[in-house]
Amino acid sequence: MELYYIIFSLVLLSCFFEKAPNQIKKRVIIIWCIFFTLFGGLRWKIGGDWEQYYEHFIRSSWNNIFNYDRYGNGSETLEPGFVFINVLIKSIFGKFYIYNLIVCAFTQYTFYKFSYRFTPQKPILMYVFLMIMVGNYFPVRAGLALTIAFWAYQFIEERNLKKFLIVIAIAVSIHYQCIVLLPFYWLNRIEFNYGIYSILYAVFIAFGYVFQSYFIELTLLTGGDIAEKAYHYTQFETVGKTGANYASWGLNYILTIIYLYFYKKNKDKFSNKQWINLLINMAIAHSLIYVVFSEGMGDLTRLATLLIPAKAILFVMCYLYFMKSKYGIIRIMTFTYVFGYLAYQVSKTCDWYFFEEANVPYKTIFGYNLL
Repeated sequence: MELYYIIFSLVLLSCFFEKAPNQIKKRVIIIWCIFFTLFGGLRWKIGGDWEQYYEHFIRSSWNNIFNYDRYGNGSETLEPGFVFINVLIKSIFGKFYIYNLIVCAFTQYTFYKFSYRFTPQKPILMYVFLMIMVGNYFPVRAGLALTIAFWAYQFIEERNLKKFLIVIAIAVSIHYQCIVLLPFYWLNRIEFNYGIYSILYAVFIAFGYVFQSYFIELTLLTGGDIAEKAYHYTQFETVGKTGANYASWGLNYILTIIYLYFYKKNKDKFSNKQWINLLINMAIAHSLIYVVFSEGMGDLTRLATLLIPAKAILFVMCYLYFMKSKYGIIRIMTFTYVFGYLAYQVSKTCDWYFFEEANVPYKTIFGYNLL
């Protein structure tokens, strides 16, 4: 697992290039984009659910796009958009590693564009945050859907409902979980303060299991494939997903309080106040989803990943704000906290229960190249 720790430690250290000229910063990000495209695209027989995704690629055809039997027993069908992408790439290129290269390249291109679109002053910090917090270097279905959902953030900011709905529809056709992002387009006018958020956070922690039962009832009301899959996640939990991570709960709470402080201090300066307020609401929703489902329904915490882009934007914006403080101690504390927070996340890179079994040793399509 040392290989993965080394890679992500080097990704973190890339932040020191933020003071370099813009052309050098672009090159640093592009080099990492190329690296992770090849690192994820050329791997072979490693990564989460490798055998399953390889089988999907082999079995997908133009005849089963809308009725692909995921497990071969009629219990569940795969989202048609995901099957279509597999069939399309297989029909043109015929190779699974080409599919992986294309998905990885699309992910890296999205992270690159997202970094420069929302935080052009600190694009490396944004890219590093996304790679450490989202990862997505080995393509899976949920990761591909999340990458597509990234593009919805631009249309939320621009208030372009038509393009937003198109992006969400495409993302949902890959993985139904992306439907969670849909209501946030309209949640830009609700404002929280420290007290209300703190009370809400405490309530959700205390009554997590109660909220879980309401979630089950809600999923049953929706009906169809979405309801079936959501209900499945409420009843079964992947090994290693069980149990609360109290350190993460605490860090999420502290970060959200910082975001609220940043919003309060700069509220009258924002050219698009509702956009920043919406990002705050998304960060709050991320925290609440995490505390509710991490005990008992750990698999559903993946819903929170759809809101990580909002946290990423706020994270970098707050860093820029506090680093402009006239007080040196504030700048030192900001740098220390940001670097320490990301270093802590790097230390969790290989925490997944089956990580070593699924990803070690790293192997490529060349077979003989074992690292």
